[in-house]
Amino acid sequence: MDSVTSSYASSLRRRVPRALIATLGHELRTPLTSIRGYIEALLESELDPPTTRRFLETARRETLRLGRMVDGMLCLPAAGAAQRDGTEVCDVVTEIDETIEMLAPVALARRVTIRRRLPAVARARVGRDACVHAVANLLENAIKHGSRGGAVDIECVTGERFIAIAVDDDGQGVVDAARDAIFELGVRASAPSRRGNGIGLAVVKAISERSGGDVRVERSALGGARFVVRFPAG
Repeated sequence: MDSVTSSYASSLRRRVPRALIATLGHELRTPLTSIRGYIEALLESELDPPTTRRFLETARRETLRLGRMVDGMLCLPAAGAAQRDGTEVCDVVTEIDETIEMLAPVALARRVTIRRRLPAVARARVGRDACVHAVANLLENAIKHGSRGGAVDIECVTGERFIAIAVDDDGQGVVDAARDAIFELGVRASAPSRRGNGIGLAVVKAISERSGGDVRVERSALGGARFVVRFPAG
């Protein structure tokens, strides 16, 4: 790192709360990992034209989303989520499908199959980017903490008041004593296999609460953890 870069980094650390910097880094990492994965696939494999176009479209979509995140990062609160805007509505199913495609390289690296059970449409009062951030954190968490070569289930249930998204993994789950604290910034579950930085789930909590929803963790029928995030129905 040169002296100018080092000086800027030191200045940034003095002016911006450490938790905010950590959260921004965490949130930027996922789209960057996705973009890199798709570009590497294009460079290393001979793909048919439709697949090539789909990979390029996914990388382009994540690049645009990354740009929006950078544009608004100085307006983010410490938990890393956009402020509540009740006028925003999105189709949660569309955002889930795009998030699954975004995380395909991550799932492939661990040979994890993502199984979806989704309705045709599920409109919720939450912004598109915020919805993707929340779902991506839950899915990436499940892929990372589930078994290698295993499965992750994601489903969406519509109701009169809320749209619920549930993500199940087949890992070791979350110990009972950590089920409330795990959503606080910097707190990690005490299970030895659950490594992390204590940011992703705090982001999910912030996004859900600012939309007027909530998030909880339960024991999964797959044997691991089941995270359920709810957004107000739109």
